Amino acid sequence: MPFDYVAQPEIIDIDSSLRLRSYDGNYTAAYEWYQDDTVRKFSEGIVDPDKRLDMNYVAKKLNALNSGGELYFIEIKENGEFIPIGDVTLQENNPPVEIGAAKYRGIGIGTKVMKTIIKRAKEIGICRIYNVGCYEDNIASQTMFENAGFTFVNHDKEKRRKVYEIDLTRT
Repeated sequence: MPFDYVAQPEIIDIDSSLRLRSYDGNYTAAYEWYQDDTVRKFSEGIVDPDKRLDMNYVAKKLNALNSGGELYFIEIKENGEFIPIGDVTLQENNPPVEIGAAKYRGIGIGTKVMKTIIKRAKEIGICRIYNVGCYEDNIASQTMFENAGFTFVNHDKEKRRKVYEIDLTRT
């Protein structure tokens, strides 16, 4: 964890049915959502439907995210129990958010999660989240960033990415 001056909370409640749970090293839950075509396209840039990510890839990815920031599983309450549906990492440079379960996309969960990450960032003294990029055809992520208070700063046409940032001293 790069924020060695503050302990990462085990649980961050967003509302009564949505929370963030700190990553405990068990990457197997994430394996399923990293097989999803939308996640592979917008997270990893993989558009070949036959190219799958193996368990080692997912483990390395999550362990790298965990070492670079505060990694959380996004959990939703179903039938009285919280289940993981995605992941988010608090880091100053390009914090990723994945809603891995397709049925939970497009209903505002990403925005709630990002607003919670912004609140946590302020609590630990982060003043700016920058270089937040998403593919130019990922309208859902662009909308999420804008709804969470980020400002569009650049369109890298060569990499097909739109870049956002937020100054946390002004929010």
